[in-house]
Amino acid sequence: MEAWGKELMFELYNRYAPDVERLRRFNSFIPTIGTSYAGEERRLLYLMVRFMAPELIIEFSPKRGWTTLHMAAALEDNHKGRIISFELDPIYAALTKRTVKTASLAHRVQIVVGDVREEFPRAYDDPDTWRSTPEIGFLFVDSDHSAEFAHWYLGNLFPLIQQNGVVHVHDIETSPERVVNNEPLPVEPTGEEKVLAEHLIRHRERYRWFSVADAVRDQAYLSAVRPWGGGDLSFPPDRVRLHPTDERMGFERNPSLWILQAGAQATKTYPRRPFEPLHKTLKERLAYETRKQIASLYAPLREMRRSWKQTSPRA
Repeated sequence: MEAWGKELMFELYNRYAPDVERLRRFNSFIPTIGTSYAGEERRLLYLMVRFMAPELIIEFSPKRGWTTLHMAAALEDNHKGRIISFELDPIYAALTKRTVKTASLAHRVQIVVGDVREEFPRAYDDPDTWRSTPEIGFLFVDSDHSAEFAHWYLGNLFPLIQQNGVVHVHDIETSPERVVNNEPLPVEPTGEEKVLAEHLIRHRERYRWFSVADAVRDQAYLSAVRPWGGGDLSFPPDRVRLHPTDERMGFERNPSLWILQAGAQATKTYPRRPFEPLHKTLKERLAYETRKQIASLYAPLREMRRSWKQTSPRA
């Protein structure tokens, strides 16, 4: 792949401009599930899935299904591909299922409830789940932002990404070079951001990457994509809570890092690097099992409450 970063985004906006406009149809979901993912990120996510046309997407922590919705829509427009999405919280998993079902995209998505570190190897070993696809074409990471979790997915999932496969990591506020060089940054890097930056710089021959958070600070980029429906960084009119960085900047910051696996796939066998499992007391385990049992019943009530809070008059 020759074009990457901003140059590729210009090309994709130009190629899929009518489809980007059609993403507005998902705005009706916002009162019940929120966005938790900025506008330019949303458009680039759809564009990248359309272009890469992966057979298999692995997603961590869909929350209420906003990102899942956009990836599934791109797969549907490609007429191929599926998502295996791992969600620790049973209520969020149920909400994601409702989201994709309402959008008539449930056939593109499989939701797995539980800690991805435990559930991924089980899914990988299950021929009915993994089917005939031994590698990952697209990895979407937006989960625990700790160094420990970053070490886990770098050691266990990055080696399974096929050559020219793509990784998206959310809540990465700037380019890896700036993190490693200890430059002044808009937000103190998380443990995940530091570990990921060091890994990419150390193995730069394997990867190419670009930061959306940096791109939206570039007026040339914004001017180039606006004719095709991109580059809108304004806050949604009903958005109440702002991230401190958003508030300071005065526009949506879009903290996404896109990574291209330029080197060959490292392995087709799950590495099984160890990790420290979640330790729960008996009370916590019982509470978790209860959430799993009531999730499908509670999810619509959760949606109704959120919608009511969004639409009710504020004092």
